[in-house]
Amino acid sequence: MFAKRGKPATPILAIYLATLWNASAHAAEIHKKINPHDQLTYIWIPSGSYSTGCGPQDKECIGWERPRQKIVIKKGFWIGQTEVTQAAYQRIMNSDTSRYKSPQRPVEQVDWYSATTYCKRVGMRLPIEDEWEYAALGGVQSPRYGALDKIAWYDGNSGNTTHDVAQKQPNAYGLFDMLGNVWEWVEDVCTCDPKRRIMKGGSFYNIARDLRVPNRETPLDGLQHRNIGFRCVANSLP
Repeated sequence: MFAKRGKPATPILAIYLATLWNASAHAAEIHKKINPHDQLTYIWIPSGSYSTGCGPQDKECIGWERPRQKIVIKKGFWIGQTEVTQAAYQRIMNSDTSRYKSPQRPVEQVDWYSATTYCKRVGMRLPIEDEWEYAALGGVQSPRYGALDKIAWYDGNSGNTTHDVAQKQPNAYGLFDMLGNVWEWVEDVCTCDPKRRIMKGGSFYNIARDLRVPNRETPLDGLQHRNIGFRCVANSLP
């Protein structure tokens, strides 16, 4: 399920153009709030719409991505600016399951149930897949929101380990590591099996082709793996 596939593909023109998106120019539009429970920063994502899935000219498209379609996000929401860190997880869960220990690295080896419990304890929830993709794209209509080396830790630059969050460039919403570092659980059940959940974003272990916003994996909900973490969302914060 988490094996590396093929060779990294050459970035397409749309990916290059996405690097021209200047997130700093939108800094004044970014609304931040700290959740008093876990002390992490959350970003407000307004309602809107986006397109996802395999397009006809998309040569990197992976077969288990959704068909090309337009998705409408009817309600705005708050989402973690970073993946949940080990420091935050320790604060809320009084444990740290991670293999790669460091307070500001993403917590990993977390199953879907533990991720759900954490989010509930801080007054939040896991994102649905539509919310996650919409937030990840940051307004860019491309499978990635920038040049991969600049925005993500993956097998081409990670050294086979996680890294502190927020070390790469954010997207236009100010969100870090939406691609790479660790896979992220979302709420959705896989239609293939009710015991399987969807996760998004790819990880430090995956090749470039795997790190696409529409891409997904569907592991068993009890899986704990060194490259699986999460972030939380809520329509209102405590």
